[in-house]
Amino acid sequence: MNNIDDRLAHRLHDIVDGETGSVPPVGALIERGRRARRRRTTALVGSTCALLALGVGTALTVPTNSPVGRSDVTTQAAQPEPASPAMRLVSAAAASENISYRMRLTNSGPGGLTYEGAFDPRTATGYVRAPQDDSVMTELLINGTRYQGGERPLGPLPADKGPGETYGRYGQYPGTYDRLSLHGDGNDVLGSAEPDPAALFAALKRQNATVTENPDGSLHFSYAENGRDGSSSTTGDVTLNRDGRIATVALTVTWQSTAKGRLDTGTSNSTLELFDYGTAVTVERPTDVVMVKE
Repeated sequence: MNNIDDRLAHRLHDIVDGETGSVPPVGALIERGRRARRRRTTALVGSTCALLALGVGTALTVPTNSPVGRSDVTTQAAQPEPASPAMRLVSAAAASENISYRMRLTNSGPGGLTYEGAFDPRTATGYVRAPQDDSVMTELLINGTRYQGGERPLGPLPADKGPGETYGRYGQYPGTYDRLSLHGDGNDVLGSAEPDPAALFAALKRQNATVTENPDGSLHFSYAENGRDGSSSTTGDVTLNRDGRIATVALTVTWQSTAKGRLDTGTSNSTLELFDYGTAVTVERPTDVVMVKE
């Protein structure tokens, strides 16, 4: 089985089992009392990451209608051809490159989480927060140094939650990073948009995606992948803001798997919003920090 089949087989197993080895958005918290709840969070967020990370393609397919050549000659200047959908996406990616922004990611379905944050790729500084009933999962990135922890919940604690929690304590990870860990290494489509919107076009090219234009002028993409134990198909829509930058990425993934000896199917919907381009992003280092050994 080739590498793509291997990766898809592993991801399909992960989806069916409800667990994955992907790093969760706020990863390893320090207290033992948080570990059981972290495993629950890993299952929810990791399955989303597994659905979004769909292998590597080779080329971007763009349907075009080539004009038929004409043999006659005219003195009238030729009208410029309208930009193709792929070229519009290239332009949007270039306009969205190396600039700070705010973001909101909404995952649909039971247990779907909403993440909000901001990021400046020039300084590798940003943050992302995901409220839950017992805490607000938080990741901070300050000049490439990553901190992950949990803050007090926005509402009252449920009756079965709270004892043993240490809010405001963060784990500091060794090394330096150039992106938030919300979607792993950025090789998947939505993950590429999160750390750097300009990476979206490159990710779609790796997925061998087809890019077209919707009637309302927004861009549409689609791609599919097949493996030994199942298949997946992805469709998405990209809208641009008035400055020609990427504003939203809406993604729908449909998958089926026989990895467990039965047919399992599922659909996931995620919407990423990018706004306030050029905003100042400042993050303060937490005061309660424990070094994380990896």
